[in-house]
Amino acid sequence: MSMKRKVAILTNIPSPYRVDFFAYLQKNFADYEFHIIFQAGNGASFREWEDDTDKLSDVHFLDGKAVADRNTKSDKKEFFLTRGVSDVLKEIAPDVCVISEYNQTAIQMRSFCTKNHIPYVSWTDGTIHSERNLHFYHRLARKYLISRAAAYIASSQDSADNQISMGADPKKISISELAVDIHQFDGRGTNYDPDGYLLAVGGLIERKGIDLLLRALEKCKDLNWNLHLAGTGDAKEDIVKLSEELGINDRIVYRGYLKGEDLIKEYEGSSLCVFPTREDCFGLVPLEAMCCAVPVLGAKFAASSRDLIVDGKTGYVIDPFDTDSFASVIRLTLSNKEKLAEMSKASKEASLKYDFKYTSLGYIEAIEKAILNSK
Repeated sequence: MSMKRKVAILTNIPSPYRVDFFAYLQKNFADYEFHIIFQAGNGASFREWEDDTDKLSDVHFLDGKAVADRNTKSDKKEFFLTRGVSDVLKEIAPDVCVISEYNQTAIQMRSFCTKNHIPYVSWTDGTIHSERNLHFYHRLARKYLISRAAAYIASSQDSADNQISMGADPKKISISELAVDIHQFDGRGTNYDPDGYLLAVGGLIERKGIDLLLRALEKCKDLNWNLHLAGTGDAKEDIVKLSEELGINDRIVYRGYLKGEDLIKEYEGSSLCVFPTREDCFGLVPLEAMCCAVPVLGAKFAASSRDLIVDGKTGYVIDPFDTDSFASVIRLTLSNKEKLAEMSKASKEASLKYDFKYTSLGYIEAIEKAILNSK
């Protein structure tokens, strides 16, 4: 009887979509024993996520804390200061490691792997656009981790392009698309209404581009539309002020932070989801919307737009900074109810490709490449 290969996976905090994915790996790949190392719990983060780690086995939490990297109306970012990763790895004795991103803990894990002759996989969501303003030392850390990796996991084609730009061998890259557990949306989106409201989901911060959406909608005041905003954030006051200046605040409903069934119902009541982000490594909102049979207008600055949206079939990729073009796409989309209904069906069908049984294949492929390349 062959022994299971031990895989140690380093990630930041227990985000719901990651926890669901790791649970899938642990349940469905019996040849591997997956150990999940979190740098901190959700209580250390500003995010409003619940801790679902009871879905997992072999979970390890480092002694870590979140530190605000930037906390303004433009964005909220954090990094984690941790200790003890080497002790955890000694306890696990992994055959291969998967190192997410490029922070201090990732560098420590890479050093442990090098010292102990353990192959590692470098895994990222980052894109060339999302990492365009990195400082020199951040780029140095990325090249340091990429230089000795036995294989690579990219969460999108844009992430793969980013890894290649930093020196990764394209032949060693596997794509494991970032996804949610689409089965939580089974049976949803069966009563699509092309006369529903417009919906934008995400934090009310500058990076999410709600101001850009409002400026485009101001040019469509002659059309019959209402906008629901599902999210909270420090820029809400600015968004309300701008909508009043544009004369459209009476068409906007502020729904606050929604999750679970409340969020799914909000998707189901919409006719079109708009994701006008200035920057997102991937962006799961378009996938969630499509799981509910809702077409999407997605910004070209989110990797999910490139991977998920087929223009005229499941929605349209837009440049949120080009207000006139953005408004034209909104007008085009809302003026053709029959086309919206067709895109609804196509969106639901396209979302099925993001089942974990498909997205996990690239993840496992990279682990197997790392083991093979280390021999």
